[in-house]
Amino acid sequence: MVLRNMVDPKDIDDDLEGEVTEECGKFGAVNRVIIYQEKQGEEEDAEIIVKIFVEFSMASETHKAIQALNGRWFAG
Repeated sequence: MVLRNMVDPKDIDDDLEGEVTEECGKFGAVNRVIIYQEKQGEEEDAEIIVKIFVEFSMASETHKAIQALNGRWFAG
């Protein structure tokens, strides 16, 4: 599952991975979380978006998480 627009780039800290794992763990077993910052162009001031990749053990767990988290902003 890919979470976009869940946090602002300035809100990324050492605790974010654990917080996402804990929150997503409500929907099933989380295998791993990857936090990726993607620059939206080559310009120095190009926007950066945060993508959080979450891998669950089962597809049904992924589906439950998508339904629950769609449209939600994570406050960290």
